Amino acid sequence: MATVTDIRRSGPAFRRRTIVLDGDGWRDIPAGLLPLIALEVSDEVDIEELEERIGAAEPGLARERAVRLITAKERSRAGLVDRLVQDGFSRPVADSTADDLVRIGLVDDERFADALARTLSRVRGAGRARIARELQDAGVAEDVASEALEDALDPEQEWEAASRLAQSAAARPGATIDRVAARLVRRGYRSAVALAAAREALEAEGKASDGSGDGAEAGDD
Repeated sequence: MATVTDIRRSGPAFRRRTIVLDGDGWRDIPAGLLPLIALEVSDEVDIEELEERIGAAEPGLARERAVRLITAKERSRAGLVDRLVQDGFSRPVADSTADDLVRIGLVDDERFADALARTLSRVRGAGRARIARELQDAGVAEDVASEALEDALDPEQEWEAASRLAQSAAARPGATIDRVAARLVRRGYRSAVALAAAREALEAEGKASDGSGDGAEAGDD
């Protein structure tokens, strides 16, 4: 038997609870699981029996939490698993929950990747480098991310978008190649694309000599 000596709030936004047995941290659980297993400080518990109580209640709570998360916004499978783990669910339960939602179509990495890529390119004006990076960070498989990127912003479309941004930036007072290119780089355009678009836009504005174009990684916005 062990004694529950503390139940501590932990994790982002205190969404987890750390169960302390006999003065040592035992394991984290989601905050919402605590009332379901009827555990309180000073309880005497059999660890195996406590694990069974947690195991019986955790999957149902994980599914409820997952549905709320994907209702709030589209998520990749990996992103959903990571969030459930952050909330205190065990990784096996998080994986199983995500797999169930994938099977019934509520989680779909291709749909997620397409939506994210379109939002980044059309709403935020992001370049291909940034879109690829965010898809990777979201845990989208390379082949799925590549297809979504091509559909949302192929190289020709990227050049057109970069040119529009460069023309807008070039019309500002004090615009130089460095400053215009740096602005595009911060949007996620590759340096070569940013510099070429900046030079073209500044030539059209008659300002092509107002910057060397050697500092596309830095500069004022």
